[in-house]
Amino acid sequence: MVITKESLSDIREEYEKAHKKIDEDSKNDPPTEPFRSHYAARDILQNVRRKLKDLLEVLDVGSDAALTVRCILANVLKDIGRISIFTEELSNGELSLKEALELISDDTEKPHAVNAYIEVLNQLGILYCNWGNFEESNRYLDKAKEAYEEGKRRQIEPLTMSDLFGTKDEIEKGKGLQLLERIHTLTLYYLAQVYGYLEDLVKSAHFCHLTLKRQLDYNDYEHVDWALNSATLSQYYFPKDYLSQARHLLAAASYMLDRFEEEVIPKETNPTAKAEKVETHRHRSADIARCWAKYGIHILTASKERLCRDDDDDNERASKPQSTDGLSPVRDIDRFIGLEGLSVYEDQITDEFCLTFEDAKLVMCNGLAWLNKAKEYYTKETEASQYAKIIQDVASLYKQLAFFDDNEDNQCKLYKRCIDQLEELDQTLNATYYQTICREIWYELGLTYSKILDAKLSKLESLASNERPTPHALNKINKLCEKSIGKFQKFLESYKVPLDTLEVPTGIDESELQPILFAFFHIGRLYYKVITPDKRLQLANVKNSFRYYHNFVKHCEQYETVGAQFKAEMGVCKEMNTLLPLKIKKLTDELNE
Repeated sequence: MVITKESLSDIREEYEKAHKKIDEDSKNDPPTEPFRSHYAARDILQNVRRKLKDLLEVLDVGSDAALTVRCILANVLKDIGRISIFTEELSNGELSLKEALELISDDTEKPHAVNAYIEVLNQLGILYCNWGNFEESNRYLDKAKEAYEEGKRRQIEPLTMSDLFGTKDEIEKGKGLQLLERIHTLTLYYLAQVYGYLEDLVKSAHFCHLTLKRQLDYNDYEHVDWALNSATLSQYYFPKDYLSQARHLLAAASYMLDRFEEEVIPKETNPTAKAEKVETHRHRSADIARCWAKYGIHILTASKERLCRDDDDDNERASKPQSTDGLSPVRDIDRFIGLEGLSVYEDQITDEFCLTFEDAKLVMCNGLAWLNKAKEYYTKETEASQYAKIIQDVASLYKQLAFFDDNEDNQCKLYKRCIDQLEELDQTLNATYYQTICREIWYELGLTYSKILDAKLSKLESLASNERPTPHALNKINKLCEKSIGKFQKFLESYKVPLDTLEVPTGIDESELQPILFAFFHIGRLYYKVITPDKRLQLANVKNSFRYYHNFVKHCEQYETVGAQFKAEMGVCKEMNTLLPLKIKKLTDELNE
């Protein structure tokens, strides 16, 4: 028996009705019934499924007609499965998708089945990813990728659902191939996500980049989504010091957002929709500006680390790294084809490490400009936590630049700007609601006050033997010690560490224990740096210094895994734990004389 166009017309009408409910009617579903149209569509598709099964029973199993109906049924089951996943009925979705897979598993190299087969595999990949079974998700997506590659090797001309419903004369040539390419792009996109969950970041970045390139090649993208994905991918590359690749991705993201503003927004005629697009552009422009700033901060941080290494070969330090993880060398970057004028965006900032203050200052100024742009959207009144993160980045720019300035007075000025930013946040944020951010601020303030202290002490040490420090200079040093100690102590108190016993509460995660012990170390050092002629104050300060050093050693020995990370500090503290009791005894004896 053969099937005619007319015999499938009712089924096609119902199928298209179901898709109209998903694609159009669902946009108007009330918040109280968010899946109403999807449920209605699934009911229609279930009815279509029954009709197709009845039709299959009267067809010869090996006939072309049976193949066509099987492939239509597989598509219907795939859509039922996709709706079930969308409505969070994952087990039902799995049953429908596996039924679809079984129907066409022997027909995967035929034009009728290849697109449906790959789409079903994609949906199963999504399903298992939602379940957290990333290995199984990866297995299905790899199968989808292999099926695409085999189809291309065999030069199969795939059919669309519309082609399956029509006659041979009604096949829209090329449409099935376009669909195949679009489906394969989704496979690569899903693989990028799954490899991310599997913590294989090299493969995740590779598939993400492939996805972005294919979307450009086939003109199949949403401007804003594409820009965000490109900017996000840059965050993988620059921490590995692939600066050229990271900059190229950020430039492409900014380019795409500008195209959205110039080409998409003006064409929108609906005032509400236009306002939403303008708001989206403002929001995502701020996000990408923050990504640019992170790139700049990384350049300064990495440049500082490279210059601090014990490596006398300046040329080696200035060179870019080569790949150690299978990626191409940095100089041989994988550029996007078809995006004209990216150099305008790339030329805003270097893709080289900084060697001089002038180099670093340019990077810092660009970073500030981007963060100021981000602050136009993320304000402390509307987005306090995000605003705080931006201010922390501003402070970081000033702090990193200070390293490159050899003049100690200028260093202190830059550290002071860093402090001003963080102190403003400390005064603004409610420590109860923003505890994590406040902890970061207190800790960073403690470190930065300590940095200025070191610069001031260095200046004192450089005085000639016949020069005496001024009372103002000594008072400044003591004030810096006091402020640094105060910030570190606020940090400790936020973890319920009593300042009298310094006992760390049990149950604190090791990642949080590390900065707590660092705070002990810094406070011990700071108390010892206070300068005073009053022997009673000297004694109190030395006792406090000993108390913090002693508790640092005690907790490092108690928590061996964390303590193993403090080998250098342990050496200092153990030495001080030997010397300070002697100094305490000496001061006590002098006071008792």
